[in-house]
Amino acid sequence: MDHRQLAFLAALARERHFGRAAAACHVTQPTLSARLRGLEEELGVRLIRRGRRYEGLTPEGERVLGHARRILGEFEALRGELAPDAPLTGRLTLGVIPTALGALAAPLAGLRATHPRLRVRLRELATPRLAQGLENGELDLVLGYLDAPAMAGFAHRPLHAERPALLASPRHFRLPEAPDWTSLGDYPLCLLTPEMHNRQLLAARLQAQGESPGEASTAPLNESLEPQLEANSIAALLAMVGAGLGVGVLPEECLPATASGILARRLPGPGDRVGLLWRPQRPRSRLLEEVLAAWPASS
Repeated sequence: MDHRQLAFLAALARERHFGRAAAACHVTQPTLSARLRGLEEELGVRLIRRGRRYEGLTPEGERVLGHARRILGEFEALRGELAPDAPLTGRLTLGVIPTALGALAAPLAGLRATHPRLRVRLRELATPRLAQGLENGELDLVLGYLDAPAMAGFAHRPLHAERPALLASPRHFRLPEAPDWTSLGDYPLCLLTPEMHNRQLLAARLQAQGESPGEASTAPLNESLEPQLEANSIAALLAMVGAGLGVGVLPEECLPATASGILARRLPGPGDRVGLLWRPQRPRSRLLEEVLAAWPASS
């Protein structure tokens, strides 16, 4: 067994296609297939479900994949440690909650300027999938909610707090200068879908206020707070709000600086802590140190 075989397995799991995986690894498809069959023979288990095309990994293959990702990560870290003054190479896979996408541009620009050969892959995922990705090595780093139960046990660095706000098109809805939580009953609501962590945070706040929208809570429903529209995409939700289809409840940080025609009014109460999370490791890899250095201090 060598690290190239593990890299081939990781590429196949990522690309879900033998041809694309071979191209990503700069080898021919027969070479990739032969090396993977060799890995199966060496381990004595079937790793890949094959039919007329790639059908996924077997349970044993998934277990080997988790180890492969960790080994490949350690290998990249070793290469970096042996050349501490050289620009970073390889790939950083960064998971991010949808509401924090706007916080990525400046840090990633600085990181790319310092390490132009470093490739960055972004994965926009819900919080449970981010935690799973960190645990199994699919993700190197996460920008997410620090206090989410799924994130317990990971090392972290606080960055900022997301502050909930009412978002609306002033051409269609008039928002008070200082809304409170009872204001939500005055508008048709556009909300994230119930499985999204930000929606669950909203449900907890409203439950504390004696109200609860939709399916995100077991408290009695107030019909005036039932969402009229739901989406699992921030971009889709902002488009609906901008079109005047309803009023959104999102962190005010979600509103891009370039957005026009949408007004945000902050709701009372503390924000939700957002920061960087990673698997605890001693010592921290050079890649992790460089990435953490690219982010500003906690605010």
